[in-house]
Amino acid sequence: MIARYRRLWALLLVLLLGAAALWFWYSRKAAPSESEPLVLMSSIDLLWGEAEFGALAKGEVEPDPLYKRLEETRKIIAADNVAQLQASKAKVALLIQPRAFAPDELVRLDHWVRAGGRLLFFADPALQWPSDLPIGDPARPLFTSMHSPLFNHWGIELVLPMEAEAESAEVAIDVGQYEIRTLSAGQWQGRAKGSGDEANCRIAEKALVAECRPGKGQVILVADADLLHSSIWQSALPGSDSSSNIDWVEKLVSRLAQGRRLVGQNGEILE
Repeated sequence: MIARYRRLWALLLVLLLGAAALWFWYSRKAAPSESEPLVLMSSIDLLWGEAEFGALAKGEVEPDPLYKRLEETRKIIAADNVAQLQASKAKVALLIQPRAFAPDELVRLDHWVRAGGRLLFFADPALQWPSDLPIGDPARPLFTSMHSPLFNHWGIELVLPMEAEAESAEVAIDVGQYEIRTLSAGQWQGRAKGSGDEANCRIAEKALVAECRPGKGQVILVADADLLHSSIWQSALPGSDSSSNIDWVEKLVSRLAQGRRLVGQNGEILE
């Protein structure tokens, strides 16, 4: 009798361990670890800023608040070119007003996405990011996105509305449940059929956001980058840096890691 109960308990223990292992496997697959690497490319130096060499040597420079916030939940891999992105083997990349790419780099980025890469691309037609560097300095953040050939290839176009050109004050744009604050935001427009390689793009209401599905990949495009500047999203109160802007960005990164759609068939933002 005792031996029989032992066998039953052993069987029950095996079943419980199997169920726990199955749950662990499924949870890992359904919700990727926040520690998965995120490749970052930007013409804005978010790691060292515009600090002089002396300050760098003394260790007196801190990363941009955006960089530090992202680094809290993910390993950040800074990349200078698309080749480094490909070599990283990362699944998700964040491009924030990156430098102008050569034609072969645009092709490589397109191939990376079509092979299954997931990309969050902030492309600003009129960046207002503060800089002390003179106009024309190659280290200065790129004023306007220079990636139209790639966007056109996917069947969309980045434009700056007339009202945005005239505005210099902060504005608020509702994107789903988030109120996004920014300056001179652009918009996405669809191109005529046949004018580009259709990538199953959907443009959200108010056109701040577009989502494309080229090949096996996924791209979320935001027609603005100023919303990432700490002066807009960071609170003056210590320990209270939560805002719609930064919460939304983190949500987009997590959504891409999971491969979930953002924009519905009618332009609605999916929650």
